[in-house]
Amino acid sequence: MTTSLTRHLGPLALALVLLLPGSAHAQIKLEKMHVGYSAQAGAFAPIWITREAGFFKKNGLDVDLLFIPGGPTAAAAMVAGEVQAVAMAGPAILTSNLAGSDLVMVAGIVNTFAFQFVTVKEITSPAQLKGKRVGVNRFGAAPDVAARYALKHMGIDPREVTVLQLGEQATRLAAMKTGQLDAAILLPPITTIAQKEGMNVLLDMSELGAEFQITGVASSQKFLVQKRASAMRFMRAFVEGIHYYKTRKKESMNIIAKYMRTTDMEAVAATYDYFAHKIVPKKPYPSIKGTKALLDLLAKDRPEATRVSPERFVNSTLLKELDDSGFIDRLYQ
Repeated sequence: MTTSLTRHLGPLALALVLLLPGSAHAQIKLEKMHVGYSAQAGAFAPIWITREAGFFKKNGLDVDLLFIPGGPTAAAAMVAGEVQAVAMAGPAILTSNLAGSDLVMVAGIVNTFAFQFVTVKEITSPAQLKGKRVGVNRFGAAPDVAARYALKHMGIDPREVTVLQLGEQATRLAAMKTGQLDAAILLPPITTIAQKEGMNVLLDMSELGAEFQITGVASSQKFLVQKRASAMRFMRAFVEGIHYYKTRKKESMNIIAKYMRTTDMEAVAATYDYFAHKIVPKKPYPSIKGTKALLDLLAKDRPEATRVSPERFVNSTLLKELDDSGFIDRLYQ
């Protein structure tokens, strides 16, 4: 058949036939990639949406999206080569790098403290926090860093409270309901649910205006060098996912509800509005200033953090190449 087609139609016509839908030659083999995210929180919606809306496949990637609880665990998985990229907490990336890994931030998702310090209904002022129990997910992860920063901002020495690591947000909220916790670092939609229960948002940290590299996408320098084309496809898909997130509210909310396992669409809408319009940037560059702020915080326990440049922990070359080409700007035209 191929010989007959070549003889009667010519090489160009044959090429067109082979690209017709259904032709085995038209099938594009997707490259397998393992990508993680470290929390079931609204800050991670861009990576969920990138996968669910089909942008990874559009860019030639077959992505397994894996939930790896906690930034330190996610960093360890990447160092072990189990995943090629992870949406995760900034502090864990820096800590891993300082310990000798080649992990770097390739995109910023939350470049400020997008956390809310929530208390049980009986606590309405910072002074009442002394001697109380504050819940975070894991020591060293972003909520832990945020909790200690928030306490200091409110005039409370973190040593005057008991900080407990209790896992995911839903677990922390449940602990507050049962009297096991007095306060916790939370995010929408859990914050919205907490307020329905009569709890208080003592501090919305996003209003502080502080640059902190709380959440971003990390990868290894080895992957960025050895698999540059794959990494670029990943980044192209991710910025397309962010555009979809910012411009398709209904569809994005459905994806958020799926990943956060909730049917409370009021809470999901609050999550969407908070992150899509207030927090996540169109061009997700990691913040050098925010990375420096994290280093300063880490330096209290790791003196070597004072001797390194924040640029060591950031690789924006993929994003800059896309940005310089006009690709991101064209998405929003």
